[in-house]
Amino acid sequence: MANFNTHLNTAVIVTGLGSATLLSAGHTDLNGALWLWFLGSIGGLLPDIDSDNSTSLDTIFNLFAFSAVLLVLHYITTELIIEISFIELIIVPLLVYGFMKYILRPIFEWFTVHRGSCHSVLFLAFCGLLTTQVTWQLNGQATVQAATFAWLAGGFVLLGGLIHLMLDEIYSVDLSNVRIKRSFGTALKLADFDNKIITLASILAIAGLVYIAPPTEQAIISLSDWSHFRLQSLHFTF
Repeated sequence: MANFNTHLNTAVIVTGLGSATLLSAGHTDLNGALWLWFLGSIGGLLPDIDSDNSTSLDTIFNLFAFSAVLLVLHYITTELIIEISFIELIIVPLLVYGFMKYILRPIFEWFTVHRGSCHSVLFLAFCGLLTTQVTWQLNGQATVQAATFAWLAGGFVLLGGLIHLMLDEIYSVDLSNVRIKRSFGTALKLADFDNKIITLASILAIAGLVYIAPPTEQAIISLSDWSHFRLQSLHFTF
């Protein structure tokens, strides 16, 4: 099994090249490219969040807690239009962070096992679609650009996660002794069929996210138009 640094560095390199390509194509600006790069890098750590006390779990839950704090403060100040005092500005983040770390995380650790449901393509598809939906909601739903970027955001999370699973499978092959380790086949799997309840819940959640997902037609046309243009440019060059 690849270690934390291998997973992170590989995801950073691959998704960094991907976001740089989109930036050069004009599909996103610099801020968008950096955000996609960040999401892809985090996606490269996602499958290991089912490993208790792992670096991946610590990193991702800290990021989730920080994001939750920002979302709560944003909702209070913009949606509820409530002014927050200095004391509340300290208490609210502490309460949210405490809930994430001392209540939600233990429950998550209790439900998951290492290389279980989180180490599957089904889980990554759920994370990718959830990222797509959240990005679409936060960026507004009125433009084609918002839908396209939302799908790109979800796609980068999925890409990073698939890189993680493939690395674990590659490390399951001992090339020096030319043998297959016992861990082979436990990383890159469609779903954890041993846990039928979580698998069924994941399928239902994915179906719901697909139903409410941003429109795909315009996003596909936007990306395919650029690909067609690039192929024509290369044709004329040669």
